[in-house]
Amino acid sequence: MQKANPWYSLDSFVEEFKQYLPFWFLYLEAFGLLHLGLANFPDSEFEALGIPRYQFALTVLFPLAWIAVFLWLRWKHSRRLADGWQGLSVYTIMLLALPILIALFHRPHPLDHDQLTALFEYSQFFWVALFLAQIGWTRGIHGLVLFFGVTFVYGLVLENSGIIMHFFFEPSFRYYLGPLPAPLCTMLGWCVVFYVTVAIVQQLAQWVPWLQKGAGRRALAATALALCMDAQLDPLASMSGVFWRWNELLPPAFLGVPFINFAAWFGAFLPYTWLMFRVMDRQEWSEREKNWELFVRIGLATVLAGFLCFAVMAIWEGGVDGPSFQILEAFTQRLMPY
Repeated sequence: MQKANPWYSLDSFVEEFKQYLPFWFLYLEAFGLLHLGLANFPDSEFEALGIPRYQFALTVLFPLAWIAVFLWLRWKHSRRLADGWQGLSVYTIMLLALPILIALFHRPHPLDHDQLTALFEYSQFFWVALFLAQIGWTRGIHGLVLFFGVTFVYGLVLENSGIIMHFFFEPSFRYYLGPLPAPLCTMLGWCVVFYVTVAIVQQLAQWVPWLQKGAGRRALAATALALCMDAQLDPLASMSGVFWRWNELLPPAFLGVPFINFAAWFGAFLPYTWLMFRVMDRQEWSEREKNWELFVRIGLATVLAGFLCFAVMAIWEGGVDGPSFQILEAFTQRLMPY
């Protein structure tokens, strides 16, 4: 049997990049946002909300749960690591040591509005470049078309429609795509999050037979993972409108974030990932045919996303006369003023 490469070798690093880059994005983003919330947002932001800083730090537990499950399953199914407890010890340190070190030894270094938005934009472009390289290497041109072509169109529709309907605003970024109101980084963000969630769930499905039984199960898992990622990101991103500002009619529900944000993510992810996994499962189709089939279903996914979002909001707001429906009604009146 061929001897495995040591973890510190170039070959091991290349293999990590090819196979596990989506997981490392989840890992680094979780702890990067933890440090950002503890060290880089000024005290005045938390005082304005009346919410202590530590509550924002606790949101790291949402992605941390997925990181823990992923590391445990990887250790359990690794021929190299599962032979002893050394590998599990390393993973346990990875899971616990970094957040503890950040919590105990971070140093306040507040950033202003422009610095925070620049950090968000350029870090997004950095990850997009890495994923373009990784997807092109591992999935080829058809993978690039799927996640940064078809999915980019879907994300463009989602992001811009929310702004056009006045549910939220993103006015303070540097790079926009022509006359579209949404910045380029947030539209590309949908490509990143869809790829990360789908790729991680595909990897988990290799270890968990339950996930292999139907596209719906994988879609639910991808949606749950996306919501956990967003539950850490959006409370910081929404703080005093640093990255985006919500319509004043929408009451805060979770650390200053309106509930419609999570209803919209649920609606956006569940139908689209279900369609994506169903298309991916069609073995008789070529990769080009799969991309085309998903592309022509963008309209259906968008309609289903809106239906699910407002169905959830009707339940949450106790009817169709709540704040989210008032904003929707105002939008329809702008379309048809007479």
